[in-house]
Amino acid sequence: MSTTEIENQTPSYTMADKFELNNDEVMAFCPACKAFETVYINNGKLNQNRKFTQFGSHIYHDCGSNTPCRLYSTT
Repeated sequence: MSTTEIENQTPSYTMADKFELNNDEVMAFCPACKAFETVYINNGKLNQNRKFTQFGSHIYHDCGSNTPCRLYSTT
Protein backbone atom coordinates (compact mmCIF):
# COMPACT_ATOMS: atom_id res chain seq x y z
CA MET A 1 0.00 0.00 0.00
CA SER A 2 1.53 3.29 -1.07
CA THR A 3 1.03 6.75 0.39
CA THR A 4 -0.43 7.90 -2.94
CA GLU A 5 -3.13 5.19 -2.84
CA ILE A 6 -4.09 6.26 0.67
CA GLU A 7 -4.17 10.00 -0.07
CA ASN A 8 -6.42 9.53 -3.14
CA GLN A 9 -9.18 7.71 -1.26
CA THR A 10 -12.48 9.13 -0.13
CA PRO A 11 -12.21 9.32 3.67
CA SER A 12 -14.65 7.15 5.59
CA TYR A 13 -13.64 8.49 9.00
CA THR A 14 -11.14 11.09 10.07
CA MET A 15 -9.82 12.08 13.47
CA ALA A 16 -12.24 14.57 14.96
CA ASP A 17 -11.19 17.62 17.00
CA LYS A 18 -12.20 15.77 20.16
CA PHE A 19 -9.22 13.42 19.66
CA GLU A 20 -6.66 16.24 19.61
CA LEU A 21 -6.24 16.49 23.38
CA ASN A 22 -3.20 15.13 25.20
CA ASN A 23 -3.10 11.37 25.72
CA ASP A 24 -6.63 10.58 24.51
CA GLU A 25 -7.43 6.88 24.62
CA VAL A 26 -9.33 5.87 21.47
CA MET A 27 -10.66 2.55 20.19
CA ALA A 28 -9.64 1.87 16.57
CA PHE A 29 -11.77 -0.55 14.52
CA CYS A 30 -10.45 -1.90 11.21
CA PRO A 31 -13.41 -2.55 8.88
CA ALA A 32 -11.35 -4.95 6.76
CA CYS A 33 -10.08 -7.50 9.31
CA LYS A 34 -12.35 -6.49 12.23
CA ALA A 35 -9.43 -5.72 14.59
CA PHE A 36 -10.60 -3.62 17.56
CA GLU A 37 -7.82 -2.20 19.72
CA THR A 38 -6.96 0.74 21.96
CA VAL A 39 -4.65 3.40 20.50
CA TYR A 40 -3.48 6.69 21.98
CA ILE A 41 -3.70 10.12 20.35
CA ASN A 42 -1.43 12.93 21.57
CA ASN A 43 -1.87 16.44 20.10
CA GLY A 44 -3.71 15.04 17.07
CA LYS A 45 -1.00 12.46 16.32
CA LEU A 46 -1.08 8.71 16.80
CA ASN A 47 1.42 7.57 19.43
CA GLN A 48 3.99 5.22 17.93
CA ASN A 49 2.43 1.81 17.45
CA ARG A 50 3.48 -1.36 15.62
CA LYS A 51 -0.01 -2.27 14.39
CA PHE A 52 -1.41 1.10 13.32
CA THR A 53 -0.07 3.91 11.12
CA GLN A 54 -1.27 7.47 10.62
CA PHE A 55 -1.35 9.13 7.18
CA GLY A 56 -2.73 12.65 7.38
CA SER A 57 -5.85 12.56 9.51
CA HIS A 58 -6.49 8.83 8.96
CA ILE A 59 -5.30 5.80 10.93
CA TYR A 60 -4.72 2.50 9.13
CA HIS A 61 -4.28 -1.03 10.47
CA ASP A 62 -1.26 -3.08 9.36
CA CYS A 63 -3.44 -5.82 7.84
CA GLY A 64 -2.95 -4.16 4.44
CA SER A 65 -6.35 -2.54 4.13
CA ASN A 66 -6.67 0.73 2.19
CA THR A 67 -9.72 1.64 4.28
CA PRO A 68 -9.07 3.88 7.31
CA CYS A 69 -9.96 2.65 10.77
CA ARG A 70 -13.04 3.95 12.53
CA LEU A 71 -12.24 5.70 15.79
CA TYR A 72 -14.41 5.57 18.89
CA SER A 73 -14.04 7.58 22.08
CA THR A 74 -13.62 5.52 25.24
CA THR A 75 -15.59 7.95 27.39
